[in-house]
Amino acid sequence: MTTRFFVTFTSLVLLGCQAKENPPTPDGPEEVEAYDGPTSSGIIPRYDRETLDAGDAVIDAGVIVIDTRCCATRFHLSDEESADTSGLLQGDSSAFGSGIPLERTDAGWQASLCFPLGASATYWYVLTSDAGFIDGGVEIDREDGGESIVLVPVTKTTIRASETEPAFDTSEGRRNTYRAVSSCDGLDGSVP
Repeated sequence: MTTRFFVTFTSLVLLGCQAKENPPTPDGPEEVEAYDGPTSSGIIPRYDRETLDAGDAVIDAGVIVIDTRCCATRFHLSDEESADTSGLLQGDSSAFGSGIPLERTDAGWQASLCFPLGASATYWYVLTSDAGFIDGGVEIDREDGGESIVLVPVTKTTIRASETEPAFDTSEGRRNTYRAVSSCDGLDGSVP
């Protein structure tokens, strides 16, 4: 048994030494892995960096269908602001754009928007009003040397959430939420 072990061990050592004696030679300045894929002609293609230019990969994704359906929705906020107030409906969805102007009605503020099916968003109402003037100091008239008080107009901005629409509290204040729907059935223009 010792002889068999010695012969087997010696054979393994000799095989390992032979593998180190014949290292593969690189083909050019960089070593390239041998091609081991399928061929249609039975000829293995030769890789040549200088003449091979595959160009940009073109991927055909097929027909892409974009769902453009939306639900006509009225957003509503109670009126608690002064008469000179203007407002915008803003949100974190591209459907709101840079803001939808609010219209004042007998019942408060209102904005209409066709909101995409399958989308949800957080939104809020931004109301801006005239807050009067503050004293900007004294200005000296260069022509007659007289002094005049400078009054600087100030605006007040309030961010509110509707109490009649789904809402939640965040670190930035109360916000409303538009829940995603797959159909406009049963909404009759109100926020889901």
